[in-house]
Amino acid sequence: MRIQRQMRIAGIYPPRTHRDLVFYLLPINIPRNSHLRRLTSLAMDKLGITRDDRIIIVMGPTGAGKSTFISYATGDEGQDIGHSLKSFTRDIIVRKTIIKGESFALIDTPGFNDTTRSDYEILGEIAAFLTAAQKGRYRLDKLLYLHRISDNRMAGTPLRNLELFASVCGNVAMPNVTIVTTMWNLVTPQIGEERVRQLRESFWTQMINGGCDITKFRDSRPSAEDIIGQKREAQTTLLAQELVTKGKNLNTTAAGIMLSKQLEKLLQDEKASSLKLQQLSQQQNNAAARQHLESELNDIRKSISQKVSELGQLHRSFLDIILGWFYNAQTPAIQGPAQISS
Repeated sequence: MRIQRQMRIAGIYPPRTHRDLVFYLLPINIPRNSHLRRLTSLAMDKLGITRDDRIIIVMGPTGAGKSTFISYATGDEGQDIGHSLKSFTRDIIVRKTIIKGESFALIDTPGFNDTTRSDYEILGEIAAFLTAAQKGRYRLDKLLYLHRISDNRMAGTPLRNLELFASVCGNVAMPNVTIVTTMWNLVTPQIGEERVRQLRESFWTQMINGGCDITKFRDSRPSAEDIIGQKREAQTTLLAQELVTKGKNLNTTAAGIMLSKQLEKLLQDEKASSLKLQQLSQQQNNAAARQHLESELNDIRKSISQKVSELGQLHRSFLDIILGWFYNAQTPAIQGPAQISS
């Protein structure tokens, strides 16, 4: 009641903003760090995660098989189950399971090529979870990156996902990273092994040099158990370190800078298209080509406008991310752990 009276006097009751909510929920005489640690604990409680859980982050492009992998790991093959937080963390899904007597929390994250939200929103969701795990001293055991071995080239969306994943992890977390190749049933063993060799010698080289492992997922429960059950020393990520320890805003982290490069690429495309249009305008009998280029240029400019707007979402501090996550969270239905093996 005392806190409510003080908030009414201050004109912030009922709470309307993230910072209002902190004063409403927590005693006002608690030091700032204790405030945040307690707040992150409350948020993780909503996800059903405890400090006894070994946390496994599962990332990769949409369609790489993340949900399938987790379903096998939890013994729910083919079933769409689990619980998630809506709004700010609406697509971070937590599945709990027991493997050889140990409790695991598997975190299914959205791919950066999601069709319903921008990459900036998705990075914010992942940043919220990682910063909460670090600030609340939860055990981040391993980060898995799933890659379809059926893809015959590494470009566009798969490459962008890999680069963003690497920038989230950084060298500090690379020894806790495993690249998991999936969908081996869609290629012959010879083709699959050749693709792995090529990826090891090109796109994965830097991550391997940093201590990353490479393994295959065989679409079975024992295979999933072997991948997530290997013991690792609990570690943080570069993204969480930048936000929590170094006090950076999301836009100045390595992952935020990586996303900003997409805008630079669009600006280069606009410049090239404008130059082509200028050259065509000096020629006759090129009306169709000029119309096509004008349409392309308009699309590029719309994309630039959208990216500029989305970039504003990255100008957030660790405090804003955590408070936003907790304030918007809805309590999920908690599913009990599944026993895989003893």
